[in-house]
Amino acid sequence: MRVVIIESTDKENGRIPLEEVLELLETYAKESDFWILPEAFDTGWNIDGTTKISGGKVLDFMKQNALKYKISICGSFYLETEGKFFNRFCVVTEDGRNYFVDKRHLFGLFEKTSVEPGKEILDFEISGIIFRVVICYDLRFPVWCRQSDKRKPYDALICVSQWPKVREFDRDLLLGARALENVSFAINSNALGGSKIFSAEGKLLAKMPEGQRVMFYELDKQQLSEYRKHKKYLSDADDFQIF
Repeated sequence: MRVVIIESTDKENGRIPLEEVLELLETYAKESDFWILPEAFDTGWNIDGTTKISGGKVLDFMKQNALKYKISICGSFYLETEGKFFNRFCVVTEDGRNYFVDKRHLFGLFEKTSVEPGKEILDFEISGIIFRVVICYDLRFPVWCRQSDKRKPYDALICVSQWPKVREFDRDLLLGARALENVSFAINSNALGGSKIFSAEGKLLAKMPEGQRVMFYELDKQQLSEYRKHKKYLSDADDFQIF
């Protein structure tokens, strides 16, 4: 599976207008791609009560372009529904399925005062690869990222984020640790730069090339399966339940 990650040219706020996403799709999209857009990409992270929230428009955009280009596409955006705000991750697959989950661990003044925390964990499957989703600050909390089904473990942890460069060391350390402890890939789409992919060994596989905003990576499920045959750590993991 070819994974495509895009970043913002705005390194202060991390916004990627839908028009820019469309231009990138028109230039680079190939059938069966999986496009992973960052957290809050349509507004950026630094929002307040005056920012226009139009998450419904973003979801329609994803659905239209997943169908048009025969790709899967995901990312998070702020959404207002029934008088409440959510930081909602949505994925639309190339065959028309769609799933969503809300950010659990809220960060910053706007989220702490105005956004509802998520209560669910999302795992979903595309082309035989199972993905788990976390949103930015969620990455710091290992239980929320932890494998929860030994019979059908996820293969790749997706973290969409607006993580600042001053804490890039933290992000790298956490991504590698989550990959290693869950014996999975860890894929980070970070609007503010430095998007990365880590192996199940916790090693860096790919990094956004310097001076670019689009990264391509072929995700190899067979490679992961072979590694898991010899490293059976998941079978020894503790059972747990989140309340």
